[in-house]
Amino acid sequence: MLLHTNTTGFEITPAIEGYLNKKLKNIKKLLGYSKGKRDVWVELSKITQRHSKGSLFEAKIDIALKKRTIHAEEREERLYDAIDKMEARIIRELKHYKDKYIAKEKRKARTIKALMRFSPLAIIKRKGWRNKEEGM
Repeated sequence: MLLHTNTTGFEITPAIEGYLNKKLKNIKKLLGYSKGKRDVWVELSKITQRHSKGSLFEAKIDIALKKRTIHAEEREERLYDAIDKMEARIIRELKHYKDKYIAKEKRKARTIKALMRFSPLAIIKRKGWRNKEEGM
């Protein structure tokens, strides 16, 4: 997993970086099912809005998968709360994607198994089987 971190409006401290890495471990576990390297972009920013007092923190994350990119973003008054909510949202999205991927693979396996089944009309002679004409 390649992690790209970007901050806007403030300097990242070792405490924030450690907290972010701790939260990304759960995401890394979910990405274990997919093969290949995954790029993860995290953007942390401090924003101010004219209609609200004080400043807000925004946490965004993008994860590039094979056929799509999963995105989550959250805004909170505290940076740690924004990171927590962002992690919860991206985990929910990844679980949804993973379940869809597994269901698709199972459907493929079922169709292959159905194609490989023998027809009920085919009679396979095994040792010990009697023909209908012999011993009835």
